Amino acid sequence: MDQRKQKSIDAWLKEQAKSKSRQRRKKDLPDDGGVTINSLMDAVTIILIFLLMNFSTDPMKVTPHEKLQLPLSTTMLNAKEKTTTLTVAADGILVDDKPVVTIKNNQVDTSDATSLTIPQLKDHLDQVVRERKELAAALKQNFKDIITIIAHGETHYRLINKVIYTAGQASFTKFKFAVVKGGQLKQKI
Repeated sequence: MDQRKQKSIDAWLKEQAKSKSRQRRKKDLPDDGGVTINSLMDAVTIILIFLLMNFSTDPMKVTPHEKLQLPLSTTMLNAKEKTTTLTVAADGILVDDKPVVTIKNNQVDTSDATSLTIPQLKDHLDQVVRERKELAAALKQNFKDIITIIAHGETHYRLINKVIYTAGQASFTKFKFAVVKGGQLKQKI
């Protein structure tokens, strides 16, 4: 019986030594079974930077419109900052893609033919200026009085003149015109 006891005690001691050895090895080895938080943070950071860069690459967005065909130009300049956009299509005037005034035969429906101001456009632009000034003040920045005019290539000069004058009356002092880059000079006969 003493011999059996001795063998069982020896077996038990060997088992305990093996188990302690396994525990020591487990503590020393890194966990290879899962993804660490560092690699997840790296992936999220890369995706975030990619999305931010793609979102902010083009400051001017021209919404396609069936009654809007931009004039061609040979300019080499690019839009550098986001501005208020005023679109003059063949059938209406839009401010930041929101319809403001309708146009028929290159004339605004409700404005006086002799006046240079378009009342509905002025009211809407005044509201946009108020909102932009409040936003600039909240962000502790200066209000940018720049407006980008996106005009249909066949729009009459008189209508463009009215739009520019009205925008000027609404506190916009700097004007940019959107064109299609890479155009060729063509004469109409």
